[in-house]
Amino acid sequence: MTNSNPGDPLAPIPLTHANQPAPVALPNMFGPNPFAVASPTAPGTGGHRSLPTLAELFHAFKRRWVLGLLIGGIVASVVAAAIWMVMPSGKHQVRAIIHMRATVSNGLFKETGQDNDAFERFKDSQKASMMTRSFLTRVGNQPSVRNLPMMQGDKAGVYENLLVLKFDTPEMLHVKMNGDDQEQLQALLSAFVKLYVEEAKSEERSSLVSQEMLLTKTLKEANDKIKSIEEKIYEQTKAKGGGVGPDPAIQRQMIVTEISRINSEVGKLKSDEIKLSSELQQVDKELAGELQPDGNWMAQAIDNDTAVRARLVAVETIKLSLVDLNKKLQPGNPVLVEKELELSKSIAALNAERNAIRPQFLKLARDERRRELAVLKAAKANAIEPIRTQLTLLKKSEADLQVTLNNIAQVDLTYKVNNTELAPTIEMRNKILIQLNDVQNLLKSEQTRVSIKEDAVIAENYNLKQKMVMATLGASAAMLGILLVISYIEWRNRRVDGVDQVVTELGMRVIGTIPAFPSRASLRNGEASQNQNWRFILNESVNSTRTMLLHTAKTQQMQIILVTSAMQGEGKTSLSSQLATSMATAGLRTLILDCDLRNPSMQKLFDIPVAPGCSEILLQEVDIADAVQPTSVPNLWIIPAGQCNHRVIAALAQGHPLEAMFNRLRGQFDIIIVDSCPILPVADTLLVAQHVDGVVFSILQDVSQLPKVQDASDRMVHLNIPLLGAVVNGIKPDIQAYGYNYVKQLPA
Repeated sequence: MTNSNPGDPLAPIPLTHANQPAPVALPNMFGPNPFAVASPTAPGTGGHRSLPTLAELFHAFKRRWVLGLLIGGIVASVVAAAIWMVMPSGKHQVRAIIHMRATVSNGLFKETGQDNDAFERFKDSQKASMMTRSFLTRVGNQPSVRNLPMMQGDKAGVYENLLVLKFDTPEMLHVKMNGDDQEQLQALLSAFVKLYVEEAKSEERSSLVSQEMLLTKTLKEANDKIKSIEEKIYEQTKAKGGGVGPDPAIQRQMIVTEISRINSEVGKLKSDEIKLSSELQQVDKELAGELQPDGNWMAQAIDNDTAVRARLVAVETIKLSLVDLNKKLQPGNPVLVEKELELSKSIAALNAERNAIRPQFLKLARDERRRELAVLKAAKANAIEPIRTQLTLLKKSEADLQVTLNNIAQVDLTYKVNNTELAPTIEMRNKILIQLNDVQNLLKSEQTRVSIKEDAVIAENYNLKQKMVMATLGASAAMLGILLVISYIEWRNRRVDGVDQVVTELGMRVIGTIPAFPSRASLRNGEASQNQNWRFILNESVNSTRTMLLHTAKTQQMQIILVTSAMQGEGKTSLSSQLATSMATAGLRTLILDCDLRNPSMQKLFDIPVAPGCSEILLQEVDIADAVQPTSVPNLWIIPAGQCNHRVIAALAQGHPLEAMFNRLRGQFDIIIVDSCPILPVADTLLVAQHVDGVVFSILQDVSQLPKVQDASDRMVHLNIPLLGAVVNGIKPDIQAYGYNYVKQLPA
């Protein structure tokens, strides 16, 4: 039966007609060969592995990275804090520094010449002496440490086990002890260092005293030898008529000593002269400038003035009276206010009196200071004159002594130059004098080769570095563990992350892909050209899916196609409306039948009433013709879900009302798209699917879970419901892959 009126939705029209466009497979840009049929693996046989690959874990983590980082950060912080608190502190260290000098004073102990490693031998010998059991036993028997708990037993053994000696610099010996009891360690190390330095100083002083005695004896022998030689020279000179004194060597030595004394005294006098000259210049500078009197003297002098003193007494009297009144009267009392006003006036009068006489006292103070400076200047000038006179006399004496010394040198020059015995003896004596002077200076100054640079100090060890490392490692391990657990849980949910996974793991035929919908903000803020490109890709993706379905419908005589999903929120309703709209725009009389009776949403998309609809048809309350409603899209009609209740579900389970409705609709439309419930929550879809020609499965990438999709597919297979294939929604398209010449709007 045919109907010439194309606008009548109930007119029976054959499935194909001359005006229907031939199905053409459009290119797909959303994955490798999305329309390919899977290998012979039947639906429901996709394998499930117990362990994921790294790539699968990474894809799973990308879906839950915010949650993973949040929980991982919290757990990592807790683990790091726990490790930090649980880890014990390390052993504490007590250290001291002993300074061993390579040279003292004028180089007495300087290691030079052929014996250039003598200092190293000295340091090695000192370290060895420190570690002898005899010395360590003496340290342990000192009163300050012998009764310590650590020293009960082998005292030398305690030090042998704890002491660490190391030269961190050439002259600095670092002495260290490690342990838990800081106070005992500090006492032990302090006793060790002090006893060593005391014994080293005592030994060194004894050595200096012995050297002094030896050098003094050697010096006497040298002087005696020189005297004997000089007497011989004197006799020779006298025989030749030289005319020198009876003992030229002693005379020369006396003159040299006197010249040295004069030079020393001249140096002191010059220092005194310079100091007095500087002080005299300072006095002249102060006299030339504006004199500043002593502020304290000024204040005291002003307050001692008779008039000021009287005012001070008056102010103090009023203050005392005011204290008594404050105790007797309440604040604000007229008497009290009057007394406070009187006090203010007295203070003002006192300040005025002080300011009035201040210039007078300032002049007096400056005059007094000027007189003091004049007296001081005269005293300085009188003191410097004798110093200058003494300097003149000393310089003249030095010149006279130098002439006498030159005369003596001229007399015996001939014999001394030719005498090969006197010169070496004099040179040896001079060296002995230098060494003796150094030794005597050391004995006076008490400077020694060994001294304490730093006494025993505690270096507390809180094990910060180890704690930091362990806390970091623990936090990193906790973070990684949480990320792995969340990734594994997400992987166990087996969310679909691509077209290949649907084909290989589910064994389902993919008949199309739909790009992911951009957010409303992206559509609102995006450029018009970008929005047009996205809509173009969406339309072409839907048209590609439509082409595949129409080809299957034509070859297998299918007219009613059900669109479903495993769970809610996987894009089935959107896919149903898009497929129906695409088929209608292709010239096919298309009907959308909303069989999602419990949670209908198709009426919202097309802005139509929810009833009358499928529920009322199943209950035979309305005729099909009354439930069919036109849409704004040409060739597209819709039957909404209607008002569902228990009677509707019961009628759906009977099957006869549903079969009768489908039989009548088959003759009225070219293609019927049925939007149904998800398969797993309720049985409605399995009831409806037994009366349709084929089922299209809607899968949403990164949302649909493979186990649930597998379960839903298995249920349909067990009921022998033909599964046409799956459409994967939410694919992220590569717009650039289309090329500019294809991604553009065609002219109307």
